[in-house]
Amino acid sequence: MTIEPIGAASVALYLTPADLSCRGFSPSSLTLEQALELTQEACGQAGIVLDGAVEIEAYPECCGVLVFAHVRPTGPVWFLFDDLEPLLQAALALHTTAVDAALWWWEDKYWLSLPPEAEGEAAVCREFGSPRRVEPLLSARLEEAGQAIFPHHALWELCRHFLRLHL
Repeated sequence: MTIEPIGAASVALYLTPADLSCRGFSPSSLTLEQALELTQEACGQAGIVLDGAVEIEAYPECCGVLVFAHVRPTGPVWFLFDDLEPLLQAALALHTTAVDAALWWWEDKYWLSLPPEAEGEAAVCREFGSPRRVEPLLSARLEEAGQAIFPHHALWELCRHFLRLHL
């Protein structure tokens, strides 16, 4: 089994015919449930934590099975921005969305929080910032040690204050 992370919430897994046959499967007989079990096993062996609901897509071929697994987060999705410029670029790209983002300053970085259902907005933020793996108590640490810049509607507020967009 070969596994590769794709971003903060997805992995690609390649199962060779040998990987499958030693477990009693073939590419054509592998079910989605079995593919999910093998994906969870591979992630465990690789030290990749699947925290949340896991959705998979499996593509069987005679040369093996390619599995894409995506984790739907249960809490906020976090992005880290080293500078204000890429953060403003993300805000400009997303200024027409109604997502309720929050922005914090902590450890000389900007931390942007998106709700878990904001998958499209998260995809855009990946172009400008670094997705952060959800860590236990991250929100609490930011509230305690960080400084809230915009606790609500951060994308809109960034555009209004820094980009002079009239929203």
